[in-house]
Amino acid sequence: MKRERLPKGSIEVIDLLGNKGALTQKEIIDSLKQTKPRAIRYTVRQLLERTVLVNRANFEDMRSSLIGLNPEMDNNLKDLITLSKERIIALA
Repeated sequence: MKRERLPKGSIEVIDLLGNKGALTQKEIIDSLKQTKPRAIRYTVRQLLERTVLVNRANFEDMRSSLIGLNPEMDNNLKDLITLSKERIIALA
């Protein structure tokens, strides 16, 4: 996989899903109140495209889907997070 930068709020989204498990997009937005909903939706969309996150059926409410971490991306995910944290430190 090509090393790419993660979107700005991706570390918060990944940490949230790592701690709480799969959530709907609305639950992710509600949990990260300090971040704008539009930014969270963009981050989730980018992480889904890069297969860092996966969509699953939400059997409790079929109108929405559950978003969770892709278990196959464990090693690549650690590399991407490290790269993103280094970028944040360099900008500070």
